[in-house]
Amino acid sequence: MKDVFIINPYSGKKEQYALMQQIKETFQGKRIIIEKTKNPGHAQFIAQKYALKTEEEVHLFVCGGDGTLHEVVNGMAGAKHVYLSVLPTGTGNDFIKSFPALTAQDFFNLSEYDNPVEMECDLLKVNGEYVLNTASIGFDVHVADYANKYKKYIPAGGIIPYYMGMLASLRKPLGNTYRIQIDEDHLPEEKYSFLVFANGQYYGGGYRPCPNALLNDGMMDICLIKDVKRTQIVSMAKLYEKGEHVQYPELAMVSQGTTCHVDTENKEILMNLDGEVRPVKNPTIEIVPKAIRLLLPNKTE
Repeated sequence: MKDVFIINPYSGKKEQYALMQQIKETFQGKRIIIEKTKNPGHAQFIAQKYALKTEEEVHLFVCGGDGTLHEVVNGMAGAKHVYLSVLPTGTGNDFIKSFPALTAQDFFNLSEYDNPVEMECDLLKVNGEYVLNTASIGFDVHVADYANKYKKYIPAGGIIPYYMGMLASLRKPLGNTYRIQIDEDHLPEEKYSFLVFANGQYYGGGYRPCPNALLNDGMMDICLIKDVKRTQIVSMAKLYEKGEHVQYPELAMVSQGTTCHVDTENKEILMNLDGEVRPVKNPTIEIVPKAIRLLLPNKTE
């Protein structure tokens, strides 16, 4: 199997230096390939290059944050000879939080990949683009849009840019009216502040919209937050961060499905796809079971 490290050189430079030292020690005498991304979209191009070469199995180690991971997944989805591991050098790293038995340090420990745990992982697909973790519409997308801008100036990262994005987003309307179809179920037209479609459990620097979501159950978890008032945002955010909002059906509707369509009356809205903000119209979100193969660190070795 060919080992390839896809590195975002602008993500976690301190962690990358330690990682490069570990790579030299762990893979001494072995053939490895290091690919550094040069610009947005380059990680997808690199992953696609290896996905198209089917004569040899490839193990991609993604060294970056959720954005780099999103690009790689879109380059390799459906390629059964390509395996993915995550080395979280980014600021948010929400995807790995869906593995509570593993710490961030476990993902960095290359010796734990000698006999890794293999896992088939579902993806979401939104108008042709794959999503590994979450897709969403509403107030949180404006938060993500602002947070992406603040991340450039806040090296600490984590949830701080999202809190700042929340304050900035309070100047915008907190909800819109949508008609939603989940599989065969047509929901009545209603005003929502958040629409979240989840494969993983966390997003936005640590919020937990769908606390029961599983990456390999062949189902998409859906959280619909009804019209929230500005005076409710702080208290709701605390519940949302812990995943406790699901205990309040008057606030949140949580369900599962395989396909969901959101009618925006052909108007363009912003949508969050793994932290990347895209303009969309009338999006359809569907689950793609077992679309990629993960190799996870094996702590028992």
